Amino acid sequence: MIQPQRQPEPGQHRNDSRLPEVKWGPLDVVVGAAVTMLVVISILSFGGVVGTYAGFETSVASPAGYFVGALSAALAILLIRITRSPLWPVVLALALGVGAVSASYLIATDAGDGVAELVGIPVSIIAVTVMSGSFAVIGLALSAVRYREPLSALGFVKTSGFRPYLFAAGMWLIGLSALIAWVQVVIWLDIDLLLPRDTANDVLDQAGGSIVLTILLVAIAGPVAEEIFFRGFVLTGLLKRFGVGRALLLSSLLFGLFHIDPGAIVPTFALGLALGWVYLKTGSIWPAIFAHALHNTVAVLIAKYGTAA
Repeated sequence: MIQPQRQPEPGQHRNDSRLPEVKWGPLDVVVGAAVTMLVVISILSFGGVVGTYAGFETSVASPAGYFVGALSAALAILLIRITRSPLWPVVLALALGVGAVSASYLIATDAGDGVAELVGIPVSIIAVTVMSGSFAVIGLALSAVRYREPLSALGFVKTSGFRPYLFAAGMWLIGLSALIAWVQVVIWLDIDLLLPRDTANDVLDQAGGSIVLTILLVAIAGPVAEEIFFRGFVLTGLLKRFGVGRALLLSSLLFGLFHIDPGAIVPTFALGLALGWVYLKTGSIWPAIFAHALHNTVAVLIAKYGTAA
């Protein structure tokens, strides 16, 4: 006997993707985005103040840094308490983040021009890596931990064969084409503000030209953390309420806005669309991580060898 297809409840949309329906939703996504931003600000503020005391150049001064850091942390904790979300992952992210960055500054050496360096790694890169980790921690806290969902709900599902990764590579090429087209339009319009920054080259310079270190941080750590948050947590959480199309657009827009730099918003929005579509069609976060890592790796390699070529 053929069972009638279950219709969505009022205000909900059919889930036409390969992703499972989950218990978290848009409110969790909004809270997660706000808490993540507040945690990042707190880590940067406290770490910057400690760096200044240690004699290094940072963009944060005391006592303003202490005030901003404490206020951001307090607001993050307040949001978590109001929504009755698990508190310990956020406190852990704050404690480990502030502790790791502050300790790095305290035991760092001066690499010249006020740049702090720890075992050959600039502290600024350590800070970026720590902040990337906070994305994953908070995404996990407001989804799998709060609602006791398995990690498969965040897309940690095995794939079979190479087809999902070939599809991911193809979608990355489409996203890359959109990026190239956008850059050409911006150059033609002569709007320098909207030109994407060469982030890979900046990180490469900070890493002392170390290609291995840069790829580890930019092409592995960053993509894993960001895909857990933006695709596994955000996109999945928006599906039930908004449907595939609007959930994809909203999650990609948030992905672009989180990169802050005006020149990066449109390119990362396009990349977010490509990565989100990969996640929706494969039902696994691994191909999206692969495509994201591929994108960042190519950017690093071009930054390293493009000039010479």
